[in-house]
Amino acid sequence: MKFINLKEQVLKLNDPLIISMIQAVEVNRGKTFNLPPKIKLNRLHDLNKRRSVTSSNEIEGIKVEKYRENDILLKHMDPETKEEYFLLGYNNALENVFQVYKYQSLSESYIKDLHYFLYQSITPEFGGKYKVEQNYIREFDSKGNLVRTVFIPSKPEEVDGLMGNLVYQFNECMKDPDCNKLLTIFVFIIDFLCIHPFYDGNGRVSRLLTTFLLLKYGYELDQYYSLSYVILNNVNEYYETLEKSSIGWHEDKNDYAFFTHFMLKCLKEGYEKLAYIIEANNMSGVANDKVLKVINDSKLPITKAEIEEVLINLSRTTIEKSLKELTDSSKIQMIQSGKYAKYYKI
Repeated sequence: MKFINLKEQVLKLNDPLIISMIQAVEVNRGKTFNLPPKIKLNRLHDLNKRRSVTSSNEIEGIKVEKYRENDILLKHMDPETKEEYFLLGYNNALENVFQVYKYQSLSESYIKDLHYFLYQSITPEFGGKYKVEQNYIREFDSKGNLVRTVFIPSKPEEVDGLMGNLVYQFNECMKDPDCNKLLTIFVFIIDFLCIHPFYDGNGRVSRLLTTFLLLKYGYELDQYYSLSYVILNNVNEYYETLEKSSIGWHEDKNDYAFFTHFMLKCLKEGYEKLAYIIEANNMSGVANDKVLKVINDSKLPITKAEIEEVLINLSRTTIEKSLKELTDSSKIQMIQSGKYAKYYKI
């Protein structure tokens, strides 16, 4: 059976690129301490909680129409499809993470609880239980045909021992000053995914655990900007680096650096985005100046909704008024009119 030595793997990650990325995360994290007023902060949290729910599901190919997202997450209507049940389940699990992370310790019991929340509304008898059949990580083409088996996780009879050992070692490492907390979290996530303790839902649970552990150890990005959204926008690299870091895992020959570096890069990007939101909202000037800045800073044409997500201190009506005035004065250009209108710099 696989032998896990979490501390040894964490200490091996002393590559200059990883060290510099950790430093960059800390620098950008420091820029986010001056957060907006509480009422606006709550709006930012709610927006990105929903974004985390939809993004983490979409990483697994689970998609729900936008209007049904509103029905389920905002209007609290009942799900009708498997995908909608998964959306609601992830929302419930993530809500629990935000409610308990300050006093909940990492345990096998809590990991099982997170899995249970995912399936509570559709197949509660399946949720929260380790696998009893071998599962496989496989790649399929667009027609559903098997392309290859990417990775064979641990056997069902090995899961109890591996998970108990992994959780114990993680908690011990977090008390060890020699172990960097970010590296420990991401090495833990790789081991969790290689064990693949549940028959299904491991990817979603891994992102819930990532959010939980980052929040618990002082990296509160997901309160205000979704890390899963950043991952979704880099989803091919996510799967590529995860595969690279799993090669040779059973023989203790895998390299954790690929996935760890990727996750640090995503964390850095998330903090940069949050810092930009804070900067844009704190800048002096009238609404037109702020809207113009966001459009000029964007590398691509940007929608009204995307501007709203940045300028949380401005109402939709104020942003619409600014867009019209800026367009009429030829300071920006509108790319396509109507529902799908986008705006771009001149």
